Amino acid sequence: MNCREFRRKHDAYIDDTLSGVELDAMARHRSLCASCARLDTRVRRALLLAHNLPPIELSAHFGERLQRRLDQERALLRVARASHGAITESRWRPLSIGAYAAMAAGVLAAAGLAATLNGMGQEREAIRLAPVVATLPEPEPSTLATPVIVASMPTGMTVWPALYVAQEVPWHLASDVAGR
Repeated sequence: MNCREFRRKHDAYIDDTLSGVELDAMARHRSLCASCARLDTRVRRALLLAHNLPPIELSAHFGERLQRRLDQERALLRVARASHGAITESRWRPLSIGAYAAMAAGVLAAAGLAATLNGMGQEREAIRLAPVVATLPEPEPSTLATPVIVASMPTGMTVWPALYVAQEVPWHLASDVAGR
């Protein structure tokens, strides 16, 4: 269990409405995580304080006074609505898909127009590279740099490079060493 899940299920944990497995997981997480343990302690202390507050006693005619005040506010609200015409309620209504599509098309059109106007009056310059002058011919590649040798190196076949080096040794030197 992680802290996010602990916080999400904490109300049910305090109310003891979770399953046994979830209760054990919550208790285990609370014992391992100091911040979640502090949260649990703060919430439980606040609930303890709220439960121990003395009950509020209402005055004798509280209900009647509350009802008269609510009636006055309703009457003021009706008068305000009538003075503003036939507006019953102003609620926010989400836009339709067509309205969103029209707004998106307008934004794209404005961006395209801005990009077009931004590039007007400027001539495109051709990219010109500096000339390349060869001064020396390229040297012959080494026989050790052939694709066969390069491919054999990473595979761990150590015989191939030795064979190619042996091919480069003059034969007369090899025959002199062998005694022939």
